[in-house]
Amino acid sequence: MIKAKTAILVFAIACTAASLFLWQATGGDYYTKFEVVEEVEEKLDPDDPLAEAGFYENDSVTRTVTRKGLRFGLFPAPQGILDKHSLSVVTFIFPVWLIAAILLWRAKKKLR
Repeated sequence: MIKAKTAILVFAIACTAASLFLWQATGGDYYTKFEVVEEVEEKLDPDDPLAEAGFYENDSVTRTVTRKGLRFGLFPAPQGILDKHSLSVVTFIFPVWLIAAILLWRAKKKLR
């Protein structure tokens, strides 16, 4: 029975570690996102009349760019209960640890 308890704990810890690794690998955002908004620096166009007039301070300008991409969040995005944004570290790990706790409790109860 000790081996079963160890296997349950190892599985739960592995799932936790994998989801935290995925969270960090996709950017480490707090909320799950399927659209990434980034600020990108671009070189100024020499033919731009605003650049010729000295409107910009540097030789580059910062633009906001939106692109599709997954950012696995630590928490679910507050968009809805059954939404694709509800996928997160917390919503993945909570059921794993809940099932592990129930299995460990049942195993402990069987030993008595």
